[in-house]
Amino acid sequence: MAIGPVAILEPASAEMRARIAYLCDGFDLRFVASDTDADMHDALKGATYAVTRGLRFPASVLEQADHLRLVHQWGTGVDGIPLEAAKARGIMVARSPGMNAPTVAESTLALMLATLRRLPQVHAAFRAGSWNQPDLWREARDLGACRVGLVGMGAIGREVFARLKGFGCDIAYTKPSGPDTSVPAPWMPFDELIGWADVISLHLPLTATSRKVIDGNVLAAMKPGSVVINTSRGGLIDETALIAALRSGQLSAAGLDVFESEPVTGPNALLDLPNTVTLPHVAGRTLDNFDRMVRHWSGNIRVHAEGREIDPDCIVVG
Repeated sequence: MAIGPVAILEPASAEMRARIAYLCDGFDLRFVASDTDADMHDALKGATYAVTRGLRFPASVLEQADHLRLVHQWGTGVDGIPLEAAKARGIMVARSPGMNAPTVAESTLALMLATLRRLPQVHAAFRAGSWNQPDLWREARDLGACRVGLVGMGAIGREVFARLKGFGCDIAYTKPSGPDTSVPAPWMPFDELIGWADVISLHLPLTATSRKVIDGNVLAAMKPGSVVINTSRGGLIDETALIAALRSGQLSAAGLDVFESEPVTGPNALLDLPNTVTLPHVAGRTLDNFDRMVRHWSGNIRVHAEGREIDPDCIVVG
């Protein structure tokens, strides 16, 4: 059956559009021309469904989408979607929980290894002509010798935990709801975990209570020389306090895939510090994950179009 119109609110190359069309056989796809509100509005004209990825979805654009029945997040985080406005207009909002977890978990470990082994510094020095690395013996760490604290234990946190076990490191976790008996690792209160761990890895959604959960006071309470990894949401960290901690040596390094304000288009000291590994929100961007995600959200749209019920775990606004 023909399904659509479906507005894809993600600027895409011709190759990406072709891949999505191949995976969404029978869909009437409308691709946004750019990330401007005007082009989003044009793509949504007459659309029954919308899929949003990294772009902010302004409430003003939603209000003009008269035929819209479902907004589907290409991923998990829905902080860029005006949920209250959608609810007021009777528009369902869904997401793809856990679908990108394996890919983001791999990126999380890559950032841990890169920061602990000082790969950016070694890479830069080697390219500048320095074969010898006289300080590396006392600066670099083995991941297996570290204590790793996971803040949050959702789908991505669990995938990170599963991969960390192979390194032999000590692992503990914290989560706002308390201990989870299904997790075979020690639970610690947040305040205890941050002083225990050599590596803190964030795996929380961005909410009013989690915003800037890593602030100046928390950074000061962390082990001197520890590392922060964030592949969740940039708003979980106070960037000004993080920069100060990295400059002072309170933190030895940070591995970041996300930032408080995205996209990063202006000056940001985190991109210039020698002890950071910074990525432009690409932890989930692989071919394998692309196909997995498109198949999931297109499957949910197909289910909705056929009058069947979407898996309740995917529903954010019903």
